[in-house]
Order: sequence, then structure tokens, then C-alpha cells
Amino acid sequence: MFSLIVSFSRVELLFFVPAVFLIFLNYKIFLKIVRKLLLLNFFIVVLSIFLYFETNIYEAINLFLKVNLIILFNLLLFFSSNGFDIVKGFKILRFPKKFVSTLYFTVRLIFELNIELKNIKNSLKARNFKPKIDIFTYKTYGNIFGVLFIKTVSKTNSLKESFLLRGFKDEIFLNCEASLKVTDLLLLSLFIVLFFIKVSS
Repeated sequence: MFSLIVSFSRVELLFFVPAVFLIFLNYKIFLKIVRKLLLLNFFIVVLSIFLYFETNIYEAINLFLKVNLIILFNLLLFFSSNGFDIVKGFKILRFPKKFVSTLYFTVRLIFELNIELKNIKNSLKARNFKPKIDIFTYKTYGNIFGVLFIKTVSKTNSLKESFLLRGFKDEIFLNCEASLKVTDLLLLSLFIVLFFIKVSS
């Protein structure tokens, strides 16, 4: 809802209210979120500069603020998420069974590959590997991507066979307990107010 409203509107101070609310809730990890946002800003700045030359500075600034606001909001909302709670959220919202199952398998695969990547990084550190601009470094990275690709195919097949043996039929069963907190209701209220203000204006 927030991303759609911001995407199709001019940036207004009102849009910052939900983000500020989430900053207040995530103040302990806010610096980590800012670091992640700054890293992503490299691409946003390049896009804004391109738009500046194509149109004008006001459009470029508007795009820069909108993209940053959307990314900041999503980082604040999902930074502490492990992915599986998002799958549970879609199941609670009664999305199609196939969609929820596909999303679950995707998150599961990403989770397992992330563990593999961390193991490879630790292995490289233990061997005192230092990346340089040379053939050896390129070959090392090429081997890492190759290993990850092979492991992806292998884990996908083993996961498929495992679920077929268990009689899987399009639906994944998750332990979902839908509970709304006060902060959830407050954030939802902010969305509704923001939506109606934009519709009426």
C-alpha cells in the first residue's frame, strides 16, 4: 500500500510519517538499516543523474526521494525478518496455495544457500584469501558461483523428491497464529489515513 501510494504521487512530508513511526520502533538497529540504504544508494544516485539529464532536476530529486523512502520503509519493516514469517503472512491473508508453497520453497532455498555462502566465506578467511585484481581471484569467484549453482540444483531436486515422497499436493502446512499488536494497528491506521488523504486530494 505504502509503496504504491508513494510511487504514483509527488513526495510530501505526510509520506514520512509511517517511516518515522517505524524508525521509532527499530531505533536499536537503525544504524544497520542506514548502512544498507547507503549501499543501495549507489544505484539510486546513478538513476537520478540519468533522469536529471533526460528531464530536469526537480524530477530527479523527486525520484531520488521516492525510491529512498520506499526502500527505507521496506528495510524498516522487513530488516529483522527471516523470510518465513512473510510466507506465514501470505498464508494468513489467504493467498493461493500454490503461491504460498512456491514462496516457501524459494525462501527455504535462499536460506540454505545463504548458509552455504557463509561457510565458503569462512573457509576463504581461514585460508587467508585476499581478493585482488588477478586471474586467481577471478577463478576463485568463478568456482564459488559454480559450486553454488550445483548446490542449488542439487538442493532443489532433493527438496522436490522429499516432498513428493511425503505426498505433497500444492499446499504447504505452516503453524500460523494470526495476532495483531498495538503497533500493527497503529501502522495500519496510518496507512488508511494516508490513503484517504491522497484519494480526497
